[in-house]
Amino acid sequence: MKRRFIAGAQCPACQELDKVVMYDEDGTRWRECVSCGFKDALNEQPEVEEVKTRVNQPRVGEKPLAHEDEISVVSIIDFAKKPK
Repeated sequence: MKRRFIAGAQCPACQELDKVVMYDEDGTRWRECVSCGFKDALNEQPEVEEVKTRVNQPRVGEKPLAHEDEISVVSIIDFAKKPK
């Protein structure tokens, strides 16, 4: 079992700083304080849907922004080259 110290983590029980280690055991992620012995399982947070704001939504009457899976064709014109 590989334990990793979590920099800047504070123990929820004894409030000691930089004494918390994290490790995986039987598919569960644990955190443990090496100072007081506090131990608990970390519960993974589910993904949260992004809140719709004016920044991530198209303006009224505009097309939605292209998604990553859409292909856009781009032409590059080099104005520095002289025609022959």
